[in-house]
Amino acid sequence: MNTNNTEENGYYFFCKGNEKLDIGEIKEAIHFYLKSAEMAPHFKTYERLYECYVRLKEFELAHYFISMAYECNNKNDYVSYVYSKSLLNDGKKDKAEQILMDILKRNPDYKKARKELNLLYNGQ
Repeated sequence: MNTNNTEENGYYFFCKGNEKLDIGEIKEAIHFYLKSAEMAPHFKTYERLYECYVRLKEFELAHYFISMAYECNNKNDYVSYVYSKSLLNDGKKDKAEQILMDILKRNPDYKKARKELNLLYNGQ
């Protein structure tokens, strides 16, 4: 993989996306993240696309990208947690519950997952 900071490198576009996101230029950030994902698919890029689309209140696209992030790396606790929340919003309680339990199996101290699972069990 080319790690030079050139336009032939997906990481270059990921960093450009971060720069735009940091200054609130969401649509420009999306442009760079999509270019990065095309060149070098990575869970973090998909996670950032999720964040962008949430900010734009485009929740269907946000869900799509957090599911892509989860597919790329289902061992990342934060991505797994956010994906479970997205699944709950779509009414997919069983799958969300399994993901939350998987998080807690590998990281029993992940408080957000424990809290969400408790809410799920208490019917809230």
